[in-house]
Amino acid sequence: MFCTFICIKASREFACDFDHVEAKFCRTFKCIYAKSFTGNSELITIELLRSCCLPVLLYAIESLLPRVCDINSLNNCTNVAVAKIFKISFNNVDFIRQMTGLTGFRVLVAERRSRFFSKLH
Repeated sequence: MFCTFICIKASREFACDFDHVEAKFCRTFKCIYAKSFTGNSELITIELLRSCCLPVLLYAIESLLPRVCDINSLNNCTNVAVAKIFKISFNNVDFIRQMTGLTGFRVLVAERRSRFFSKLH
């Protein structure tokens, strides 16, 4: 499938670095977007984004403690992708995400964390 890793920052508090995850998401999305651009179907591209790109961003996130700024940064990656797919400004991204069923990143992390802890119990 895909090989990824978790990068831990050296600091006094536990923190992870998500820069490599964002870069991998961008590479994956650009590849998918280039291939699906000729099909002119935004919904197919959204489904490919959901099934191929979001797992890159969400890898092992339920076991980590991402900061709010990290979650916002990862959410911004998805917003940029949606804006590019539909050729819109950031003002309309939330509406498009709601209509296509692309849940906000905070909700996705909370759901995954809930499932993770319920399986541990």
